Amino acid sequence: MFTRRGIDINAYPAIKALLAQWQIQLEPKPRNWSASKEWLGRKSGSYKWYEIQDEVAYYTAFDKPKIVYPVIAKESRFAFDTTGAFTNDKGFIIPVPDLYLLGVLNSSSIWEYLKNFCSVLGDADKGGRLELRAIYISKIPIPNASTTEREAISKLVQKCLDAKGVDCQAWEKEIDERVAALYGL
Repeated sequence: MFTRRGIDINAYPAIKALLAQWQIQLEPKPRNWSASKEWLGRKSGSYKWYEIQDEVAYYTAFDKPKIVYPVIAKESRFAFDTTGAFTNDKGFIIPVPDLYLLGVLNSSSIWEYLKNFCSVLGDADKGGRLELRAIYISKIPIPNASTTEREAISKLVQKCLDAKGVDCQAWEKEIDERVAALYGL
């Protein structure tokens, strides 16, 4: 749930009702509250009980097309979001609408790379899960492909998106081959 500052909570009665069960814990501490008294709510501030206490500088990135991925995965799960979805702490976003990057990230070459750098829960080659923290993802060496190659991979990714992932094996294989070639594999 994300209610930024200035939102008219009364326009969202279901959300207001849901949040109301935690209103005491969500109330900002009054500025004149005595330090000798216990406070159950949040730190002092100019926000209302249903608003976030500190403005999130990147919240507008959620409204835009972006790449999303889970914290923990046993295979590539990078997805493209155009709905304005928000993630919680179990998912991350890459705030770019780049289908070429999506294709590269979902390639088997990148998954093999990540298996060597990410923290692993279990055996990565036997169904174990990788911890896809931003510290690892941000260090992936993305190949600098030509415009022609970027467009070709992007078109294949778009075909997979249009098909909603159904019967995409041939396109995924071609993406894998193209990405591997970019890495000289």
